[in-house]
Amino acid sequence: MAHGPDSSGSDIAVAAVAGVLLTALAVVVTVTGGLSAHPWPAAIGRGAIVAVPIAVGLYAWRRRPHSRFGRLLVAVGAAWSITTLAGSSNSVLYSTGRVAAWIVEVGFVYVILAFPSGRLTGRADRALVVALSVLVLVGYMPTAFLADRYPTPSPWTECRSECPDNAFQVVDTEPRFVVHGLPAAREVLTILAFLAVAAVLAQRVGTATRLTRLTIAPVLAVATVRLVVYPVAILVRRASPDSAAVDALAWTLALLIPLMAIGFLVGLVRWRMFAGAALERLAHGLQARPDGARLRSVLAEALGDPSLLVAYWRGGSRGGWVDANGGPVELPAPDPGRSVTGIYDEDGRRLAAIAHDDALHDQPELVEAAATFAIMALENERLGAQVESSLREVQESRARILASADEERRRIERDLHDGAQQRLVGLRIKLELVEELMPSDPARGRELLHELGDETVEALEEVRSLAQGVYPALLARRGLVDALREASLRSPISTSLEHSGVGRYREAVESAVYFCCLEGLQNAAKHASGATRIHVALVDDGVLRFEVRDDGVGFEPATASGAGLTNMRDRVAAVGGDLIVLSGDGEGTRVMGRVPVSPLPRRS
Repeated sequence: MAHGPDSSGSDIAVAAVAGVLLTALAVVVTVTGGLSAHPWPAAIGRGAIVAVPIAVGLYAWRRRPHSRFGRLLVAVGAAWSITTLAGSSNSVLYSTGRVAAWIVEVGFVYVILAFPSGRLTGRADRALVVALSVLVLVGYMPTAFLADRYPTPSPWTECRSECPDNAFQVVDTEPRFVVHGLPAAREVLTILAFLAVAAVLAQRVGTATRLTRLTIAPVLAVATVRLVVYPVAILVRRASPDSAAVDALAWTLALLIPLMAIGFLVGLVRWRMFAGAALERLAHGLQARPDGARLRSVLAEALGDPSLLVAYWRGGSRGGWVDANGGPVELPAPDPGRSVTGIYDEDGRRLAAIAHDDALHDQPELVEAAATFAIMALENERLGAQVESSLREVQESRARILASADEERRRIERDLHDGAQQRLVGLRIKLELVEELMPSDPARGRELLHELGDETVEALEEVRSLAQGVYPALLARRGLVDALREASLRSPISTSLEHSGVGRYREAVESAVYFCCLEGLQNAAKHASGATRIHVALVDDGVLRFEVRDDGVGFEPATASGAGLTNMRDRVAAVGGDLIVLSGDGEGTRVMGRVPVSPLPRRS
């Protein structure tokens, strides 16, 4: 069953209380046991052997609730508390502490080989733990039932000749091989086993990446020292059991345990500092909105892994992993030195994966945080590029609109100059002539006045036609349907109009839709060879949709030239809509647009 935050917190609290009690037990047993010449200094040392590993384990457990290592270190610290019973003068407690010390030494090896994940990952690691376990079961445990006394001096007790007898002995006389053969053999095997573990640790440090050394170097340095001192202590005890060096080595072995726990703490703190610095470097490196290639470089530098690989998931029928340039890429196969962390969005969809140093595998929060930064940077880059593209389109559209407006003004000016203005100038000249004729030839003056009336009507028609070309009066008075119906009647090709739910809209919307439809009618009349019918449709279903369709020969929109289609798109885009032109050789042409609208109240 998975533990939630509350259950994990309560478990840690219980473990902390238990740690305090076990530490107090170690101190009390050492002070009251009567086997130490200096009980209080010894009690402080024994208490540290229990308290420091448990405290560091609780810290690791709290920081990483789902990691095994913190709980494992707490459990080993609790087991070491049993060894402090060897400071008691009670034979049962003393014997229990001495037997527990053999077992705890296997736990010590397990912990250092399993750091920092809490699991044994290599064959050599598992083989060494199994070998030590067999050595304890075969070489040490049987003597608990056969020997009169346990070997002294020992890291777990200060007594020598005055130590209690073995409370677990089940034979009346200690067998000879227990005294002469077995101790020498097991001590040789113990020395070899501990040196083998030290060699594995040294090799691990030598081949570790920079990231791995951040955590394991402090731990393995202390552990290696203890693994080397232990065989030295055995040899010195056998050569000169009464020398002061033996006591010094015994206490060194004992105090290296809390020192090793401090090494665990140093490794954890160093990694935490590295994680904070890595996120800071990452945030700084992503300020410039890097592209995919630069993003990999920023991640690699921030996480301290030059070989880091970023792969992006390409969905759809062609699903697979691709690199920053869109090329296919293979994620590395499982390897002791490499790990892969998947990145998913809030809905659980796969986005990317990061192949990285295995040291980061035990710090998934850092990798996920870095990946989140990366995804945000890529999204910001995409949105930024999209905004820049939209801005360019708007600027280009505005430029075309301004150019179109300038051209329209020039056309109006030209039409005014060449048409209505010329007529009005002519009218003025004729009026002056009439004024001159009236006194001398009234009949001719009246004739000219009648001619001026006809020319005035023609000038009005030209001005009215010009005004309708700018903004049709019918569109302003009656709206889209009537204006397009009137335009359909003027079309040289038979045109039908269909409409549904269409009302009145803002002037800009009606103007954009009207002139787009008008441009479609004019294009069909000019370019749709063989067209016999045009159909215009207007529908308002919450969005104003329009379509102009003909049955002409069609064309290829991609090869079309001219400003007509561009102007139509600009008009519709200016009111928040979009336009699509579908056509093909022999398939006719469809001009379709949609504009988001809010109908105006009906006019009375």
